[in-house]
Formats: sequence, structure tokens, C-alpha cells
Amino acid sequence: MLFPITIYRACLWLPIRLRGNRGHSRVNTALGLLLYGLIGLPLSILLLLEMLIVINTQLMAQPMDDDEVPQQPLSSTSYNPTHHWPGRTLEEWPSDLQVTLPGYVDKASQPPDPTLPRDQFYDQLLASYSPTILHKMGHEPLWDIPTDIFFDGDTDPRNNVSNALSLGTVPAVVHGEVIAETHDAYYLTYMLYHVKDYDLPVREALSDATFHDGDNEGIQLRIDKASMQVTLVETWFHNRFFLCNRTGESQGTEPIQTRSLFEGGTHIVLFVQSMGHGVRCANPADFDELASNSKILRLASDPDELIAPGIDDHTEYNIGYQLASLKPWYRLAKTHADSGNNATTLFEDTILLGTDPTGREIQIGKFFAANDFEKRAWSRPKPPWAWDDRWDDIPVGLWHFHPALTFNSHTGETYSEQYHHNAPMSLIFTADERYTVLTSLLTEHYHRAPQRLARKTHPVNRQPSLPPAKKPGIGIQVKRYMNYVIHSLG
Repeated sequence: MLFPITIYRACLWLPIRLRGNRGHSRVNTALGLLLYGLIGLPLSILLLLEMLIVINTQLMAQPMDDDEVPQQPLSSTSYNPTHHWPGRTLEEWPSDLQVTLPGYVDKASQPPDPTLPRDQFYDQLLASYSPTILHKMGHEPLWDIPTDIFFDGDTDPRNNVSNALSLGTVPAVVHGEVIAETHDAYYLTYMLYHVKDYDLPVREALSDATFHDGDNEGIQLRIDKASMQVTLVETWFHNRFFLCNRTGESQGTEPIQTRSLFEGGTHIVLFVQSMGHGVRCANPADFDELASNSKILRLASDPDELIAPGIDDHTEYNIGYQLASLKPWYRLAKTHADSGNNATTLFEDTILLGTDPTGREIQIGKFFAANDFEKRAWSRPKPPWAWDDRWDDIPVGLWHFHPALTFNSHTGETYSEQYHHNAPMSLIFTADERYTVLTSLLTEHYHRAPQRLARKTHPVNRQPSLPPAKKPGIGIQVKRYMNYVIHSLG
């Protein structure tokens, strides 16, 4: 652990060694400090992070279930997951990106029918593209089951922990919604709410920020209308957006974390951590430890065939979940209270999104209400419109309210931004508020005057935008490394 001091001393010594007595001592000291700032300090931070990752890996390691027999996933291309990601080359992934995990039952179903009324068609989309979830289980398995935030029959999440403990179980539920339709795509979101975020006892003892009541992470994905394929998935992993697509490449502001893998043609395979519940796209290495503390959850389209999860860390491959709508969240978005008050609102604290022509502030809820949390902690559970990745160019709110622009910014694509439907914007805000909110968010995104938007007749239906001006900032490789650090320490 003395290496930071050694590196510092080496940086001060090197100018003296190279320059000898030719320079003034203060000049040598200044050169040494400059060398330390440019090379020594970043190297020290890098080594410290790697040491933390190694220590954390040992702390978080979970034993194999001795009574479980490992089952490997199957692929239509005879793919055998024997190498460790990310060392696998692209050629070692299944060429069709299809895998079949244990417990999968191939049930023939008709593709979504766009001639049906919109709500029925959207329900079909949600079912057809529902994720297959590989969920790891920790030492408090009740908190590792994704469930309905209203599982106890009321809209106040402050009592969810006590009610779940009283019941001893919670139903497996994923919140899903078709949030938007544009000229060329459908945008779907799936939220995984957990009653409690927890950690290892040693980490909980070190920091109150490592655990809290309530947890909400999930994904947004884009379905291309022409091919009806999922072209991009963005997941929420501990306050960072992790991206995956079919190619593993991006020309935008964000790196691609991994390629997408699908089950049954259309079901994106997700990996969800135990305890902290970070969500990312699954990769082949995740399948090497399927038999260890894992539950695989799939949508149970027939409630009579739903298999409930055991509240334990035993591996189960055929758990069913049901879908719940996000519409109640949208309708309650403006109903909030200050943190710590004895209220019954769904949300606490607010996000200011602008001011209407009368001077009234437009605010929506920032956190899911809870009893046990660190008030200033970045990890408090948030609805998707409050997710804010500080490493990208997307201001808080825009990711969920304007998914097409967000995906364009992150990947460098030119997807249509002409909306035919936008569920959160239409259900949360009035027409006047929508214009104000989106104008404010776009202005923040572009860092330019609102006059740039004057030619847009209505921001919700705007045409594809010009890319934001190039700004100095961290490189894509630094972001890629930070993704690795966040994933390893999550």
C-alpha cells in the first residue's frame, strides 16, 4: 500500500536523475510535480482502483450450490461458453445472437398485429419483447425478487419493507410500457423494482449509502419498425447507462458494453446483480455460473402457468413474472412530498423542469418515497425520468421523455425523432407544459439559446436533430474503463 508514496518520490527523483546539477532545485521540483500530476497521480489512482476491484471481488464471491447440477445454455449455432468474457472475440459469440437457457419452453405465438387498436398492439409488443432475466440471489433473497411497487395494495412505498416481511414473499413482477412510437421505431421500457437494496454486512457497516429501502433499475430498448428487431438496449447500472447492440460498435458519445443476446428470437437476456440489482445485458461469461445462486425469470403470459420464485438462494430456471403498467407512475408523478415527512405520496423531493408562462414551476417527483435511506446518497431509488448519468450529454429527464434523441446522441445514429406517441409526456404534462419542459431540456442538452428551437413547430414532434456541438471532455476509452470499474465495484 506504499506505492502511492513510491510513485510520488520517483516522479520527484526522475528530473534530478536526468538533469543532474544543470538546473535549479526548484525547477527540478516543479518538473517532478508536473510529472506526478500528468503520470504519477493517474497511475496511483489506476492501481488503487484495481486493488479495490480485487478486494471487492473476494468480498462479493458467493459459494456454488453443491446440490445444483450445472446446465449450460444452448445456441442454434452450437455455441459453447467455455471462454471468459470480455476475452471472447466476436467470432466466439453465437452468430445469430440467439441462446437457449435452461427452463426455456418454446411456445409458438403470433407476432404483434399492428392492425389492432393501439393499446392491444402495444400489449402484444410488451409481451413479445419481454426480457429473459438471469437474476443472481444474495443472502437476503426476499429483497432480490423484482416486484410490483404496489404489491401491498396501496401507493405508499414507505411501508413496503414491513409489508413484505409480514407476507414473507412478494410476487415476481416487471413494470413495462411502450413509452414512445416514432416514424421508424417503437421504444419500450422495463423496470425492475425491488423492495430493498442491501449489501454485505461489512460494506453496510462502512457506509449508509450502500443500502436503502426501495430500488429501481431497468432498461429501455428500440425496436426497428422495418425489421422488428431490437437494435439497441440501454440499461441502468448504478447511475450509469450501459449500452448493448447487435454489433458491439458505436459512433456516438457512449461505448457499447457488450453485444445483445436473445432467447426465443426477441427476448433480450438481462443479467441482474443480487443485493445492488444493477441491470446489464447478459454476456457469455454469465452462463458459466448459472448453477450458482441464480433464478431465470420469463414472462408468464398465462397466469395459471406462473411459477412463483422460492424465497431462497436456490437456483431455479423456470420462474414466471407478470407485467405491470407504468401508467400509474406517470399519473402520480406530480404528487410528491419532501423527504422525511409523514406523507403517503409515491414520490419524495422534486426535479424542476421549467417554468410555465404564468411563472409556475413545473416539478415532478425525484425519488421513490422510503423510510430507510441516506438523504444525500446518489443511490436512492428513482423513477426512470430521474435517472441521470453524469458522464453523458443527456440532462436528467431527457432519457425517458425523449428516447430517440438520447439513443442518437449515445450511438451516433440518425433515428427518427418524429413522435406518433409519447406516453410519459402525454400522461404527465399538459400540452403547454410539454412544450416548456422539452424546450428547457433540449436547451440544456445543446447548451445553446432557445432561439435555435424556434423553427420547431412542436418539440415533441420535432424532426431528427443536428448532433450537439463537439465539446471537450473525457474520451470514449476513459468511459469504457469507468464502466469496467463501476461494474466491478457494483
